[in-house]
Amino acid sequence: MLVKDAKTFGVISTKNTKMGSTTFAIDAFACKVGSKLAKIEGTPCSTCYARKIQKLRPSVDKGWKTNLAKWEQSDPKDWIKAMAFQINRYCFDGFHRWFDSGDLQSVEMLDAICQVAKATPQIKHWLPTQERDIVKKYSKEIPDNLIVRVSASLLNGDKPNVKYASQVFTKDSKPKGFECMARKRGNSCGFCKACWDKAFDFISYPKH
Repeated sequence: MLVKDAKTFGVISTKNTKMGSTTFAIDAFACKVGSKLAKIEGTPCSTCYARKIQKLRPSVDKGWKTNLAKWEQSDPKDWIKAMAFQINRYCFDGFHRWFDSGDLQSVEMLDAICQVAKATPQIKHWLPTQERDIVKKYSKEIPDNLIVRVSASLLNGDKPNVKYASQVFTKDSKPKGFECMARKRGNSCGFCKACWDKAFDFISYPKH
């Protein structure tokens, strides 16, 4: 497979400066649970940074919407091959993030991501999500190199009743899990890879 051919199924990005390696994003306005939460004050989604970026940067908006459209139009087997090819080629540090914008669309998408993880065993994958029902309905085993973290629906929320989770906390509250310190490192993960590490079952992110 050539790079140009792989990218016809969607683009794995290397431009997220916080993560430092590869990410995959889709239209944040297409989030299923997230779009409902975006209308409710006191939820992380009500001040979604990805939606703000899409409104401010037309090229980003187009790219993320295109990634979603390519998923919807592609044969999952071809999409899996294309994503795995790009991650193998560009993920230089061994850590990949799914959905720095957007979220799972279906059980079928989660299964495809699991297949990508299996095809890239040397890479650790992290997938944050609000889609509890999709994760719950997935009946197959999640690959060891993929960690799916369910996000708390409310700001300062408690740990969801799942194995791996995360929350967003505000300035007037304290983190209830392992605190993300990226803001003290120039908004960069740097050496910290806790989000990908199963030793950390609950991670707390400061509100943007």
